Amino acid sequence: MTRISTRKWSYPFGCTVLCLTIVVATVKGADVAAVQDLPQLAEAGQFDQVLTSLKSASHRTDDPQVRALIDDLRRYRRHRGGQADLRHEACEQALEDMAKSADEGNLNKALIHAVEAHSLATDPPAVLADETVLALVGRAVESARAAEQAGDWVQALSLYRGLDLLYEDHQVYHDDVKRAARHTRVLQLYAPDRLQQLYLDHAKRLNKGDDPDPITFDDESWQQRFQGVKLTMLWETLVRADRRHVSNTGYRALLRGAIEAVLILVDTDGLADTFASLDDPIKRNAFRNELIAIRNNLDTNNRRMRPSEANNIVRRIVKANNRTLALPERVLVFEMTEGVVGTLDDFSAVIWPHDVDAFSRNTQGKFTGVGISIERRKGQLIVVSPLLDTPAFHAGIKAGDVIATVDGRDTSTWTLDRAVREITGPEGTEVALGIERGGDPDLLVFPIKRAEIVIESIRGWQHDPGDQTKWDYFIDPDLGIGYVRLSQFLPQTADDLDQAINQMQDHRGLNALILDLRFNPGGLLSAAIEVADHFLTDGSIVSTVDAQGKQTSNADAHKHRTHPYFPVVVLINQGAASASEIVAGALQAHGRALIVGTRSFGKGSVQDLYPLDDAKAYLKLTTQYYMLPNGRIIHRNPDSLQWGVEPDLDIDVTNQLVADALEFRQQVDVIRDVDEPADPDAPKPHAADILKEGLDPQLDVALLVLKTRLVAHHIALAQNK
Repeated sequence: MTRISTRKWSYPFGCTVLCLTIVVATVKGADVAAVQDLPQLAEAGQFDQVLTSLKSASHRTDDPQVRALIDDLRRYRRHRGGQADLRHEACEQALEDMAKSADEGNLNKALIHAVEAHSLATDPPAVLADETVLALVGRAVESARAAEQAGDWVQALSLYRGLDLLYEDHQVYHDDVKRAARHTRVLQLYAPDRLQQLYLDHAKRLNKGDDPDPITFDDESWQQRFQGVKLTMLWETLVRADRRHVSNTGYRALLRGAIEAVLILVDTDGLADTFASLDDPIKRNAFRNELIAIRNNLDTNNRRMRPSEANNIVRRIVKANNRTLALPERVLVFEMTEGVVGTLDDFSAVIWPHDVDAFSRNTQGKFTGVGISIERRKGQLIVVSPLLDTPAFHAGIKAGDVIATVDGRDTSTWTLDRAVREITGPEGTEVALGIERGGDPDLLVFPIKRAEIVIESIRGWQHDPGDQTKWDYFIDPDLGIGYVRLSQFLPQTADDLDQAINQMQDHRGLNALILDLRFNPGGLLSAAIEVADHFLTDGSIVSTVDAQGKQTSNADAHKHRTHPYFPVVVLINQGAASASEIVAGALQAHGRALIVGTRSFGKGSVQDLYPLDDAKAYLKLTTQYYMLPNGRIIHRNPDSLQWGVEPDLDIDVTNQLVADALEFRQQVDVIRDVDEPADPDAPKPHAADILKEGLDPQLDVALLVLKTRLVAHHIALAQNK
């Protein structure tokens, strides 16, 4: 009797295999014992031992499945060895480049190289303790402080971000980054020309002798962005934050944040052309002194403030502004409100009237437009790919097309945000895209009627070769291993995932599944619960708790619509957040899936949406934390020592390898014109090359774990005949 079966795995995923000995013998019973251990070895990442065990049983290597697994294991070992050597060489090179850049006085580049060396090192703390790195950090801090004094917020922000990345787990420079980012945001809103010059100066410092590419910002003015902003929105934000935010810090802390935000506006040089009163030192100092006096009074009294007292302070600040600088009330309200939510957490925010439509589009999983994915590259708007079965797809828009005009207007200075705004629009209306395409000397104009576009949250291994509008989900058709990428959690996500699984089941049978949640930022909680519920028969999926850890709600799994059992591996990384972490954490806690990759982001907080000024704007407020079935809170607070979902198999990869894999995957996903002549100098990338070339070690490991399990089961069945 063998332990290997198609039922639920009886041992917990991620268990460390200790004192496990493979006894090589020629008798049948000894071979069976070795086979039983193969899945556990693979789940522990002991692929060399899996390979040794398979090769030791010479009478089994003629089996095609065994032979294929041996070849895969050898390829993985070869890639792993090559990647380790390259990683060591890259780390040494990064340290050399760091020292060279520091000697040349280019501290920004030196920090970039230091961060790279730290991410590549097998002993990251040793990099932070290196005398050369410590000397660089000291110089960078000094230079950042000097940049602040000179009002060069781009340089200060760049240096602080480099330092923050270098000490990411310690968050030593997190507050410095936030401060510099706030000054930069103020310049972008009210003095974009000043900020553009700072960026150009910064680019020249980084690339001496080279002319930097022009910097473009959203062409909307602050007056346009602030349409509909009212004082009532500030007051309602204060009240909601005081009563509902999970931290429950009270009005004093919230008002301190509001005052700090206004002080940043007042103290940022370069805004006099926009607000002439800021050029008057008497008015400026009068307002500044009033703000500091109010702040000092808040600091000296710890008694919990009543709403009426908070309202009086807001009125006092408004009156002080009217007496002195007379900044537009919309500006004062916006800055104070942003300061209030800035004291809370990184996920609480105000969705201002200007942004309500875009916010709704992102959360509903659909919008009205033409259906293209675009990016800005070298000053041009480039079509990455048309989306499946959309107006752009049917009109003949192709990957690589340059969108030179929209309705006859030149796009060379447009930001991506503006391009999206101009191309999207009401359903049934028409937009004309002027396309520059290689091989065509003239501008091609495509009149396209806008339609409802459903965002695709589920993707497969590759496009179906016979029909590019469909996905082929099998990463290993012979063994029946499926692969699904889940990019975000939308209302239709669970149904789309069910459809993909059913398609595999109906086509050739689904024996195992890789669920790729890497770089999935989350989405709807209800969609995450539904997805997890379809893999679990009972037990808790996720619960919510308040700041004291008291449970406030719970979502349980049910047998209804639960998929038949098949082994699952979930891929996560630091880009997997929120709803992704809930799904991965729930499946891990119940032993339903093996988690492979790196620790997830740690965004485990609940945001509730509150209308402001009769739903003309909204406050997205963190009110609770998510807790996994094993009792863990996945949210990362500033003082957290543990956060996110820890993988059962931690497979660390370099940033460069991740970038290369993402770029290659993007090329694989591009929908190409099948009638277009092939370019011999640009061969079409195939999904199989990701495995063949070892571009994605985390995916390699996930696939090897499942292959080992299925092949071990196959061997056991053959031996028991």
